[in-house]
Amino acid sequence: MAQRPLTWSRRLIAVLERGLPPALLEDHEMRRRALLIEGTAWLVILACALTVPVILATTTGIGRITSLAADLGTMLLTFVGPGLLRLRGTPAAAGHWITGCVFAGTLYAVSTTGAFASPYWILLAIVPFLAAQMAGRSAGHLWGAICLVGVVALFAVDRFTGVLPQFHDPDLTGSTTAIYGAMTILAVHGLSHLADLAKDEAIARAEAAAVQLEHADLEVERARILAQQAVAASTAKSAFMATMSHELRTPLNAVIGYAEMLVEDADAQGLPDMRDDLVKIVGASQHLLGLIDDVLDLSRVEATKLDLQREQFAAEDVAREVAEALQPLARTRGTALEVRPPAVPLITQLDRGRVRQVLVNLVGNALKFTARGRVTVYVRGEADGDAQFVVFAVEDTGIGIREGDHKRIFEPFTQVDSSPRRRYEGTGLGLSLCKHLVEMMGGTIGVRSQVGQGSVFTVRLPVAAPGRSAPAAPDAAC
Repeated sequence: MAQRPLTWSRRLIAVLERGLPPALLEDHEMRRRALLIEGTAWLVILACALTVPVILATTTGIGRITSLAADLGTMLLTFVGPGLLRLRGTPAAAGHWITGCVFAGTLYAVSTTGAFASPYWILLAIVPFLAAQMAGRSAGHLWGAICLVGVVALFAVDRFTGVLPQFHDPDLTGSTTAIYGAMTILAVHGLSHLADLAKDEAIARAEAAAVQLEHADLEVERARILAQQAVAASTAKSAFMATMSHELRTPLNAVIGYAEMLVEDADAQGLPDMRDDLVKIVGASQHLLGLIDDVLDLSRVEATKLDLQREQFAAEDVAREVAEALQPLARTRGTALEVRPPAVPLITQLDRGRVRQVLVNLVGNALKFTARGRVTVYVRGEADGDAQFVVFAVEDTGIGIREGDHKRIFEPFTQVDSSPRRRYEGTGLGLSLCKHLVEMMGGTIGVRSQVGQGSVFTVRLPVAAPGRSAPAAPDAAC
């Protein structure tokens, strides 16, 4: 949006706004009143300053002294108005204060310069207008009533007591009336112009805010469309990954089957070199099958199509099964792998296959990053009020993880070392899949680790699976 030129009126408004509380400038009406209070205060101070030579020319003796004192006092008291505006953060108190200063000064001037023959009467007419503009409509009504009461009281004193002094030279009434009439006209015109400027600024800001709001609505609509496209793309990706993973498993299972048959033939025919190569083919194929299974499971989890089964089993039995299955890997790494079961069997009702899958990933990761060390699987029970939990803690003495990477390692396809020359291979799916599976079973997973001192991955699961889990058939295989 093009910036408007800085006119004299905008410069004036900028000067009056200087030092005002931000809360006053945010609301258009409060800002308009604050600007009028600032402008009125300076006009009153200027008028008091210009009144000094008139007082000197039209009064003498005690009248001159008292009039100058009253003029100076009005000027000083008016300074309090802008201070109240900044201190209280609302135009009401400051508007009433400045209106009171103008009323008191005018009433004093009228009562000491001929009462109803005084040239200052015209100033009293603008008091309700000032109050309404600075402090609100109700303030205008209030000060209008106060002015009427003041007129009645002054009339009564002048009519029935005759004690009002006459400090003004009656021969100069015409001149002073012209002077103060002109000053009043200029003051009312200046304040009206300032009110219009504030109103125009408020309209311009409202229009700018409306344009910004329109742009924001367009951005929100664009973001909504992009979000819908992202959801559709994620759904399509998950469907594609699930389909492709399934299609890849079928030929890969055949490769593994035929390779295992060839291993048996090589054993029977006494071909050790060929057997070693075939065993490598079987191992690589099984590793690839595991990766495909992880991709398939992750896509199902993201598409919320992974069903959990529920069966009764001892938690420590699953931990022992995982340890036995991974003992060969532990031996090749020169690492001791052991299970620390609870004192009494811990019976749970969870998806045994998914619990086993989580432990395989965690223990496998621990072994991968621990060479000639120790990996320990702890199984224990915990209680939180009436809720019972089973806790699996996989502790290793491996390389550890930096504190800043503790959350990042649970993101899909994320590894701590993602450089092309990284020492440890992997897709970064295992821990992400573990987190999804654990949360689907109503549990939590966390990690404590220090670089060079090892890691502890802790899985906390409810003893009974969430109600949405379907019970497994009695003869279901694990």
